[in-house]
Amino acid sequence: MKNFLAILFINLLLLVNANAGDWKFKNKWKISCGITNKESLVINGKPKTIYNKKEFKLESVVFKLDKGDIGSCSTDKKPSGGYPYSGRQEISHKLDQGQTVFETDLLIEGAPSARSTIFQIHDGRTGDAPPSWIGVGRNWQGKDWKIIHAFPKNDCSSKNCKMIKDGIFLKPGKQYRLKAELNYERKAKKISARYYLNDVFILQHLEVPLSKKKTDGPYGKSKPYIKIGIYRIGDTGTTAFSYSNLTIKNKKK
Repeated sequence: MKNFLAILFINLLLLVNANAGDWKFKNKWKISCGITNKESLVINGKPKTIYNKKEFKLESVVFKLDKGDIGSCSTDKKPSGGYPYSGRQEISHKLDQGQTVFETDLLIEGAPSARSTIFQIHDGRTGDAPPSWIGVGRNWQGKDWKIIHAFPKNDCSSKNCKMIKDGIFLKPGKQYRLKAELNYERKAKKISARYYLNDVFILQHLEVPLSKKKTDGPYGKSKPYIKIGIYRIGDTGTTAFSYSNLTIKNKKK
């Protein structure tokens, strides 16, 4: 009997360990802040015109902002980066602990802006860059659609947070494959992100600490989350970001 129980215990332990290492697909999104206009958010081919906090499954999404569109977050009407307002239309997804891989086909069309995010890891902080974001913007020579990034500069060294391949410009109307390999260490309260464009490693933000202050986000106090969509300043016209063939998978350590 003792041998039987011992074998049963070992088998259960192996099963738990095996399940802990399995990839699990995630697909529960929320609208961030609100809806800017009746054409600014198209989810799975259908325009979203009524804002609510319900989660939804995502197959594809198109974000579209016209010149002068101001986001619905409380800070969007305030000056930012030398510009009088921020344009915004985004959705968010909870970031689970362990390893997460985000992948999507990305298509950018329309007019450029001084700066716009494409993908963020946020922890709800205000007044500083979130733990990680990648986007497009204007370089010092005035050229648009350059891949840019940001992180809390006082919390990450130039060795850990840097472009691996610099000088990348996206072409409007051309589709790219964007991948983010993420690691959320819940006990250490740190985030790591590695970004790939068409399978080329281009950017890393490693071991970035979450905010030490209690922050408020859509998934609870100080809980990190993914954001995608347009968050821009210095708009020059109508811009659309399309995300398709999007997947998120997570594996707990």
